[in-house]
Amino acid sequence: MLHSALSKPAPFAIVKAMNKGRFYIFTWGCQMNEHKSEGMAGVLTEAGYQPAHDLAQADIVLFNTCMVREKPVDKLYSEAGKIAMLKEENARLLLGVGGCVAQALKERLFRKSPGIDFVFGSSNISELPQLIERARRERALGRPGWVMAVDKIPDRLEELPYLHSSRFQAKVTITEGCSNFCSFCIVPYTTGLLRSRPPGDILSEVSALAEKNYLEVQLLGQNVDSYGKDLQNPEINFAHLLRALTEIPISRIRFTSSHPQDITDDVIAVMGEENNICEHLHIAVQSGSNRVLEDMRRGYTKERFLELVRSLKEHVPGVNITTDIIVGFPTETEADFQETIDLVKKARFGGAFIFKYSPRPGTIAFYKHRDTVPSEEKQRRLEILLELQKQITHEENCRRIGEIAEVLVEGPARQEEFFMGKTRDHKTVVFSATEDLVGELVSLRVTDASVAGLMGEVISRPHSLPLPCRERVTVRV
Repeated sequence: MLHSALSKPAPFAIVKAMNKGRFYIFTWGCQMNEHKSEGMAGVLTEAGYQPAHDLAQADIVLFNTCMVREKPVDKLYSEAGKIAMLKEENARLLLGVGGCVAQALKERLFRKSPGIDFVFGSSNISELPQLIERARRERALGRPGWVMAVDKIPDRLEELPYLHSSRFQAKVTITEGCSNFCSFCIVPYTTGLLRSRPPGDILSEVSALAEKNYLEVQLLGQNVDSYGKDLQNPEINFAHLLRALTEIPISRIRFTSSHPQDITDDVIAVMGEENNICEHLHIAVQSGSNRVLEDMRRGYTKERFLELVRSLKEHVPGVNITTDIIVGFPTETEADFQETIDLVKKARFGGAFIFKYSPRPGTIAFYKHRDTVPSEEKQRRLEILLELQKQITHEENCRRIGEIAEVLVEGPARQEEFFMGKTRDHKTVVFSATEDLVGELVSLRVTDASVAGLMGEVISRPHSLPLPCRERVTVRV
């Protein structure tokens, strides 16, 4: 099973007759990592392994790791210690570690946590069956060894048999890697430089999902707006890809993440038309100070970012803009922090992920700038910004009361007898419904709002939605 704070247990439908063992996957990090875990599940299932519905059933545990901040790395070692204790009761249990931490630390992981049996890199998922067999042979000989497959630098796109964790929502990779080298970011060092998939491969994959009646596809990349820049063909870019995807009969196309320096007017124009491209854009601003943005190597100014926000709100009706912000970057002064506050007030984001700066060994900032902002000052700035964004989010959500919205029902909410779903612009809505509506598009009226999201009541069920741009789509459970 895929274990993630962001995803529900996967209803795996493909199980081979031959059972080589049961696997359980822990996932930390972004949507890209969630999709990579679906790839791991697909590779293992095709090789004759079966998913375990809980950790106690597993004899293969995989960690799909994230290295963007320090906390997930610490969590890895903590969980590895727990798995080591489980090995005392289950002699067949193997632990494999993949993802960004594996790509960066390689054999150092074995020294730090001896309970790890094998390590695989960001582009080595297809080698999982061989790694497991090698690790088992080493264990049988009584000499757990350093079984590892990690490319020095990820420079290829693996074609994996993804096993989607939902029957109506799917993720599709369009790029991997990043060539921007922001000074605080470890991603180019753990995922490699930008690599774009051929547009024909992407369109074929999305078309196949449409034929299977998937309702929503999320396009993934470390920086989706840089799509095509490495292909040396001016006719292949992100705007052209989006326009081609509007021709595929699928209800919703989402994408994440976007970089402010790469968003073009053509992309904004496609988003502003009536089509299946959702009105949500996640663009990480990181700071409102031009001086800090320069030290971060972000490639834009505060003024350029606010102009981008203005253009999006002008040309994309109802757009929901969300962002990432780092507080306490090594060169950030109080005056710089106030510039960030000013930007947040002017941009009025629908939501924001706000983090304290976390020094990452190997990055430009780690070697160039001393981490001089005290921890307590980072915490103070974090709390101030969180409170401001909560206020803005609540105000923006309250503006939606009385609105009629299209919602894709995703599953049960935390409140008993209630369900939750997402609007086209990625707002969470909680409402009273029944299990048969999961995986359906419904129309509802927003009745209340909070910082966490919207509340509503269903006013029309599937097949009666006034959605002319989606008339050709067959909606089913």
